[in-house]
Amino acid sequence: MACRFRDGFAYRASLFAARREAMVAGLDTSALESSMEMYFSRKSRKKALSTAGPFLLVVTFIEDGLRVFLRWSEQIHYMTAVMKFNYYVSVVVLLLSAATQLGSSLLVLRPEMYKPSRVKPACYALLMFVVIQPFMYGQATDVDFMCRSITLAGGLLLLIWAENDRQARNEMNTGLPQGVQGAGADRLQLTGRLSLTFLFFFQALYSENGGLHKLFTAPSFFTVVSSLLLLTLSVLVCIGFKTEWSAIVLVAVLGISNLWMYPFWAVHARLVDFYKYYFFQTLSVMGGLMLLALHGPGGISLDKGAKKSI
Repeated sequence: MACRFRDGFAYRASLFAARREAMVAGLDTSALESSMEMYFSRKSRKKALSTAGPFLLVVTFIEDGLRVFLRWSEQIHYMTAVMKFNYYVSVVVLLLSAATQLGSSLLVLRPEMYKPSRVKPACYALLMFVVIQPFMYGQATDVDFMCRSITLAGGLLLLIWAENDRQARNEMNTGLPQGVQGAGADRLQLTGRLSLTFLFFFQALYSENGGLHKLFTAPSFFTVVSSLLLLTLSVLVCIGFKTEWSAIVLVAVLGISNLWMYPFWAVHARLVDFYKYYFFQTLSVMGGLMLLALHGPGGISLDKGAKKSI
């Protein structure tokens, strides 16, 4: 997709045209954005997002890694009885899974442990686990699970992009030769941004708990409003328009829906693991959105084009 923007002139023209269309459609939300700035300053937002974002992003890996040990017998039974793995293979797979998730999460949360930072290698390790996990647990045909995995991968890509950006800034401040960022960094950020919203498009269009298809099968006011809100915010994040506030509102919507849809503390014991998994995975998606709100949409976005036009 990024190759469509190689022509700088055509890219700028498309950004300006899209911006004009957005203003004509009434999407110029500068007044609303200014009023929100009065209650949540940039400094306070940056502090909150930089603290909560990385933690929430890896919290599902921490929970899943700990669950390997806390529910060891059940994990072994699933691997041997359901997935038909050899017992010793199951032990190795589970131990590697727990070590990868817990070790990588620690490196993300405590980047000062090693110099230079090991955040990027940790993110690559978690990305590899996200790719392998659906096949490891036999969930590769579960559309909702795969959408969540893609969304989670998007959050990790954004963290990698943010780490690249931080290192580039440090090199600039210390006078060291800078690496080449440019188009490659923008494409990485765009890929992370699009992947991060994958789950929202799925839920807005096809979710069993809502989705626009429900307008035909079981129409209701809540279905219409929630689906259109989710779809609109997802589109704004994808195109990079008012990205910070769109991502923050998505975090709020996702947080409320998470408490409503996956209250693992209030369900039957047989459902606790299922609800807990989706609850913590949703928290990680929220962490990815916080990173997007913190670091911005990158060069391939309407926000960036608008700044260049000023």
